[in-house]
Amino acid sequence: MSGRPSWARWVTRGSLLIAAIALVYTVHNTGIDKLWANFQRIGWWWLVVVPMEALITTLDAFAIRAFLSPEQHKVKLRTAVLAQLSGRAVNSVAPTGSLGEAIKVSVLTEHVSQSRAVATILLYNVVGFTVELMTVAVAAPIMVVLLPMPSSVRWLMIVSAVLCGTLSIGLYLLVRRGMLASVARLGVRLRLLSKERYARWTEKLSAVDDKIRITTGARTRDRVLGIALVTISRLTSMSLSLMLLHAMGGAITVAFVAAYTVGGFVIYMLGSMVPMGIGVSEGGNFEMFKLLGADSSAGVSLVEARRTTLLAYAAIGLVLLTASETVKRARLKQKKAAAHPVGDAVAPAASDAKTPPLVDAM
Repeated sequence: MSGRPSWARWVTRGSLLIAAIALVYTVHNTGIDKLWANFQRIGWWWLVVVPMEALITTLDAFAIRAFLSPEQHKVKLRTAVLAQLSGRAVNSVAPTGSLGEAIKVSVLTEHVSQSRAVATILLYNVVGFTVELMTVAVAAPIMVVLLPMPSSVRWLMIVSAVLCGTLSIGLYLLVRRGMLASVARLGVRLRLLSKERYARWTEKLSAVDDKIRITTGARTRDRVLGIALVTISRLTSMSLSLMLLHAMGGAITVAFVAAYTVGGFVIYMLGSMVPMGIGVSEGGNFEMFKLLGADSSAGVSLVEARRTTLLAYAAIGLVLLTASETVKRARLKQKKAAAHPVGDAVAPAASDAKTPPLVDAM
C-alpha cells in the first residue's frame, strides 16, 4: 500500500483531539492530588504494573498480526504495537470505549487494504468480547456454588451463565455465516436500512466478511494463535486488577474472583458510556464489594488505582501516536516537495511567454 486514504488521516487527527480533551477532563475531574496519592499507594508494585501493561499490549499486537493472516508479513510488529497502544489509549479516555478501533484501522490501512484492516480489528474485538462472555459463563456457576445468595440471585446467575454461553456460540456462528452481511440484512428487514443502500454495500460487506472467515487464504493455525493470545491478554488484564487489589491489602479468594469477574463485566459495560467510567465504576464497585462482604473502600480504591495506570498509559499512547502522525505528515510534505520542485513551479510562467504580447496581437 502506498499510504493511508485521506479519511484515515482525518479520523486519526479527530480522534486524537477528542482523546486529548477527554484525557484533560478525566485528570481534572479526578484531581492531581488523588492521582498522586493512588500512585504512592501502589508503591513498588509499579515495577510489576508497567511490565504487565506492556505485556498486555504486546499480546494484543501479536494477536492483531495473527488475525491479519495471510498478510501479516505486510505489517511489522512495531506497527501493530502502535495501532494497539494508540487505539487502547483513545478507548481508555473517550466515551463508549470504541473510538480507538477506528484509530487501529487507520494505522493498518497504510499497509493493507481497507477491507483487510476492518476485518482484522473487527475479528479481534469479536474474539475479545467472546472471551469475556465465556469468562462470565464460567465464573457465574462458581459464584452459585461458593457464595451464599438468595434463590432469586442464584437463578439470575444461572441464567446469566447460560445467556453468555449462548451469545458466545451465536457470535461464532454469526462470523461463520457472514456477520456484517447478516446484520445488514436484518437492518433491511427492520426497515432501518434501505434495499438500495444494502445493494450498494453488499460487495464491500462481503469482502470484509470473507476476510473475517477463513475463506481468503487465512491459515487456521494463525486464527487459533490469535484467539489464544487474546485469551491470555484478557486473563493478564484481570490478574493486573487483582494484583492491585492485593497491593492495597484486599483479600483474594476463588469466590471473590468469580464474583468480581461477573460484577466487573457488568460495571465495565455500564461505565463505558462515560470517559474512564467516572462515577459509574466507583459506585458500582462500592456496591459490589459491599454485597460480597468485602471492604467497599477497597473497591473504590481499586478503580482509582487502575484509572491512574490507564491515564499514564493513555498519555504515553497519545504522545506516541501524535509523534507518529507528525513524522508521517513531514514525510508526506517532503514527497510532495520532491515531486514538485520549486523550479517546476515557475515553468508554467515561462510557457506563458509563448503567448503573443498584447501589442503584437493588436
